Amino acid sequence: MEKRLDNNGYIDFPFPATRNEDGSLNPCGIDLTLQTDRIDEIAVLAHSANLRRLLEEINLQDGLFMTLACDWQQRDDAVCGFVDFAFRPELPAAQPETLALDQAFAHYLREQAAQHKMEPDALINYARCVLDWGWSPLRQRAREYEKVTVMYYCQQRDEAEWCLDHLRHFLVSWYPACRHTLLASQAG
Repeated sequence: MEKRLDNNGYIDFPFPATRNEDGSLNPCGIDLTLQTDRIDEIAVLAHSANLRRLLEEINLQDGLFMTLACDWQQRDDAVCGFVDFAFRPELPAAQPETLALDQAFAHYLREQAAQHKMEPDALINYARCVLDWGWSPLRQRAREYEKVTVMYYCQQRDEAEWCLDHLRHFLVSWYPACRHTLLASQAG
């Protein structure tokens, strides 16, 4: 996973609200793990059921991760956006673990392909075409560590929904269940 040089415009979380081009307020960084009632302030969630579900399940449950920011845009030729997430600041996670999350996602997709009797790399090859993983520095709650940005660029809306659904399942269910096994294999 490559380091993003622009940090998506921020390092300190939560970051301040901004005004959109149309004058509306972009609430930007809302710590949904602490302020669950503010989820409806995130306007882009109205465009994607799976983006909303991803934010709800990652932030509103006890888990390993939290989201920091997201976007969803319908363009003439594509649906695109991003999800920024990180380990929750109270959890111990080392940089090598964070930087290996894209590899763990590939492992997850191989398992999914096997379960659905598909070619072993079919889902990975597709994901490489529509998803871009990167990392950048993060500072929150007196801790400095890394955040991950997953950008998606899909030709069709249902493809973007597929990406968001698999990212949600990976972060909420699969990775927490496999974390200790993956860390042991990285160490050995």
